[in-house]
This record gives sequence, C-alpha cells and structure tokens, in this order.
Amino acid sequence: MVRSRFCSRLLCLCGAAFCLGALPVQAQQQAASPAVQTGVVPDIRAAAQVLAQLHKTTRIREGQGPRVLTVFFDPNCPYCRQLYSALRPYVGKDGLQVDWVPVAILAPSSAAKAATILQAKDRLQAFRATEEHGLDPNRPAPALPGAGQITAATGRILAANVGVLKQAGVYESVPLAVYRDRNGLAQLAMGAPRDQAALRAWLQSIGP
Repeated sequence: MVRSRFCSRLLCLCGAAFCLGALPVQAQQQAASPAVQTGVVPDIRAAAQVLAQLHKTTRIREGQGPRVLTVFFDPNCPYCRQLYSALRPYVGKDGLQVDWVPVAILAPSSAAKAATILQAKDRLQAFRATEEHGLDPNRPAPALPGAGQITAATGRILAANVGVLKQAGVYESVPLAVYRDRNGLAQLAMGAPRDQAALRAWLQSIGP
C-alpha cells in the first residue's frame, strides 16, 4: 500500500542542497548509502524511463519554453504545494516550462481532488486554485463544478499517470520531478530544494 511516509518527512531529512529525495539521481548514486536508507530511488535508469513514458500522462502546463520540468504531484501533499509556491517567480522565465501531472497516492481523498482539477473546464485555473487554497486555508475553497465525482475517463487518466511512476518503481514519493539537464541527461528529483539558493541552482541545471 502506498503511504505518505516520504511526503511527511521531506523537510526534516535533508541532503546538501535538497530535502529528502530531491537530489538528482546521479548525485544519489554518489551518496548511495544515505539514499537507500531514506528511500530515494538509486537507479538512474528510472529518470530516463519516466521521461520516455511522459506521452502517456495528462499534464497541466504552466509557461512555455524549451526547458521543461515535469512534476508529479498529489493534491494532498503539502510539499507539492511548497514546490508550487517556490516556482512562482520562475515559471515562464528564461524558457522554463513546468508541466504538472496529477496522481492520487497519498490519501483516499486524493483521487477526488485530482479528478476535480482534471474535469474542470480550465484545468490550469483549477490546479492553481487548489494549490493556493492549500497554501492558505483562509482563502475560500475553490468552487469547482463536479467536485468529488470521478468519471471513467478521469479514472483512466489517473491510472495512466501513476502507472508511469509504477513502471519506473518511483511511485511512493511526491513531488517527483523529471527533466533533462544542460548535458541532455535525464534527471529525476524527489522533494523540494531546501532554500532559494538551492532552488536557483537546480533550475539553472535544467536544459532544453
């Protein structure tokens, strides 16, 4: 059974630049012992595997450009919201495009929340409203049509999204980001950079 054990610990077990799981896989291999102990996927092939299967996923796009960061998120994950918030100043700048892939792995209510986003007329607006409400519960909850109802088509989308992660063996932790670095190598990162300096360095490493 998939649990939120990594999500709840992301910010208290940190590496040199990222919180738990947020080191690129190549760096994970250089520090294999701590990575294995904390549940970080040590196989660099997982990054290439996920990238190769992205065409099977349904994504919500922010910005447009050649430098593409794809983030798998669960609507119930507070650290996904933290990464969403941290990326606000950078989306669409310097060619950075962020594609968000909803999955439902953390709680029974995750599927209904993800479905509400996917079934909205404007998915991007619904996604942003959901994340921003999570960041500030004092904001009114987004009034979205069809909330809580999951159509068969949406169920297939969610199954396909998480299926890509399952095939690569990296479906127990979110946020999970995949991208190509400036050398064209596939990279996979879990969690969120621990501070602004680490975030900027990470984003600068993303290539076209």
